[in-house]
Amino acid sequence: MEERIKVYLLKPKDRAAWQLQWVDPVTGARKTKSARTNDAEKAEQARADHEYELRHGKYQEPSKLEWERFRQLFEEEYLAGLRQRSREKYGTVLDVFEQIIKPAKLRTISERTLSAFVKGMRERKLPCRKPKKGKPEPKQRIGLAPMTMKNYLVCLKTALSWAVEQKLLPTLPTFPTIKVPKKKPQPIAVESFEKLLAKAPDALWRAFLLCGWWAGLRLSEVRELRWDLSSEWPWVDFEHNRIVLPAVFAKSAQDQSVPLHPVLRRTLAELPRTEEIVFPFRSRRGAGRLSRNGVTNRVLDMAKRAGVRLSMHKLRKGFGCRVAQLLGKGRAPILHELMRHSSMQITMDYYANVDDVLQDAIRELT
Repeated sequence: MEERIKVYLLKPKDRAAWQLQWVDPVTGARKTKSARTNDAEKAEQARADHEYELRHGKYQEPSKLEWERFRQLFEEEYLAGLRQRSREKYGTVLDVFEQIIKPAKLRTISERTLSAFVKGMRERKLPCRKPKKGKPEPKQRIGLAPMTMKNYLVCLKTALSWAVEQKLLPTLPTFPTIKVPKKKPQPIAVESFEKLLAKAPDALWRAFLLCGWWAGLRLSEVRELRWDLSSEWPWVDFEHNRIVLPAVFAKSAQDQSVPLHPVLRRTLAELPRTEEIVFPFRSRRGAGRLSRNGVTNRVLDMAKRAGVRLSMHKLRKGFGCRVAQLLGKGRAPILHELMRHSSMQITMDYYANVDDVLQDAIRELT
């Protein structure tokens, strides 16, 4: 059908430029497009080029799709198949993009749009927690962290790439590069963690912190931990002395498990089983379950009162540092399996003692 498409040249009296006209083989509608020239030879070349594009499926009309409608399609057709945490992440990114750019049409997104988005993220005023009574207002924080900006651009690029695949957008704009300082995780002193643990308000919060310290679990993994066997959520397998992360939930989309340290096992076993969830934290208003951000802020509040700069993410990294030191050189695959990284490169870059290995290699050469 595409091979039968024929493009004609027209020269309307009321227009300076030649017009290209053809019939859409699918809808039967007559289409018209400017050749953007009043020169007959150039117009003929434009006609031939356009006819070739139509016959070979290379032509795509500029999308008139509203951004709001595109987001709805992306969420219903692409995000619906991802993990809950991934859906939440994409939702946050698209919200921030809309707040900064306020896009109307999908086709308006270009390199200039992306540059403005990066500028907006750098200048974005971050929300401050309400100070306690009698305390001064906290200093306004400005700008997202470089790693956060990089991750936001990755999510946005995925969304726009999907638009290109669905022929909603003709081409993918070139994305800017964000330089992220490469910081190696630092070991956490036992004294610092003990100070944090001492500020936990009850046994439930102490057990929550120990999951990061003794198992290297991510905050979202601990928050969703269940007592009984589950095919959707992480659960405690006392029989086999492990915490199981089903493929549906795991970041790698594969069944994974983490061994239970004796201290963590004993602590979890002593907790009351009041609900299906191991850590049923409630908001202070009692309106419902404490959100992921709420849990993050509670941990940060404990750390602040303890006088230490710790978070669940840092506890996980600290766990990796301790394990790397215990395993010694050349056993990165074990560390990689335990930390459940998406690639060995992450394990080697951030946790394995590569510097010592390199020094030994140089010494062996001499």
